[in-house]
Amino acid sequence: MIGIAIGLNLPDKDLETSCLVHRSILTHGCLLPALFFWLARKRGHAVRLFAIGVSLSSAVHLCFDLFPRAWIGFALIHIPLYGRTTAAFSWLWIASSIAVCLYLAFALVKNAFEVVIVMSSLIIIFLDAATEESVFWPALITLMIATSFGLTLPGDSARPSIRREKRNPRTK
Repeated sequence: MIGIAIGLNLPDKDLETSCLVHRSILTHGCLLPALFFWLARKRGHAVRLFAIGVSLSSAVHLCFDLFPRAWIGFALIHIPLYGRTTAAFSWLWIASSIAVCLYLAFALVKNAFEVVIVMSSLIIIFLDAATEESVFWPALITLMIATSFGLTLPGDSARPSIRREKRNPRTK
């Protein structure tokens, strides 16, 4: 739950600091969720659930950020020491970050029950965030497409337990 709350607000934390400009590449993308993913792989259960929550809610936030009124000014991704990027780069960065965040969340899921919980949470997070946003359908369609990518991309050693594992008959 804490991961979800943090993830929804994480991208806009750049508004609260004088060190970063709004839509900083450091906050508006998959970099921080990837850091939490890495920590979750090294730590225990609580960090894993936190990382899933951050990844899911960051993806939802970015789904709405993918549809600004215009791709100019503060809608563009800002890279420290470089400045604002182009509209094409900004769109590509946000879109790919949505897919990466969802992939990271699903890569941390351990079993089918958690898949159901994560999918339910994703729907609830989206519907809650949508109450404060001006776009709905484009963001929902983006989330659905990115979720399908996150679920179908090849997994790594973090996801084998979702599939039926082969058991050695000699071990109990």
